[in-house]
Amino acid sequence: MSRDTSVRADGDDFFAVQEIPGNPQYVVFGSVRDDRGNYVSTALVTIEVAEPVLTYETTTNILGRFRSVDIGRAITDLGYDLDPAQINVSVTAPGYALVRRFNRYSPRRNYGAVEIDFLMTKEK
Repeated sequence: MSRDTSVRADGDDFFAVQEIPGNPQYVVFGSVRDDRGNYVSTALVTIEVAEPVLTYETTTNILGRFRSVDIGRAITDLGYDLDPAQINVSVTAPGYALVRRFNRYSPRRNYGAVEIDFLMTKEK
């Protein structure tokens, strides 16, 4: 379902992101579909954090679904406060353009599992 989430330095594994048991602090999940309702598999979902500067990538599975690691836990483990305004989630897929993003959560919510769905269209 997802790409290799390890971080590499000079070609060697630096560390590998691992799931931590317990309630998620900030996990992004959702789906990517085209404007005809078809799933878009292997779309690249990028989660960028402004402070601290972090980037996580994952790909959609055959059903167009994706799930990130616990980004909130990574942020707080580094000694920073979790601020959802500092997190940007985007999607790209070869041959597709983004039409719309659907935030399926309360804007006041700043923890837990956050659902974001994307609608794309084939490029002409």
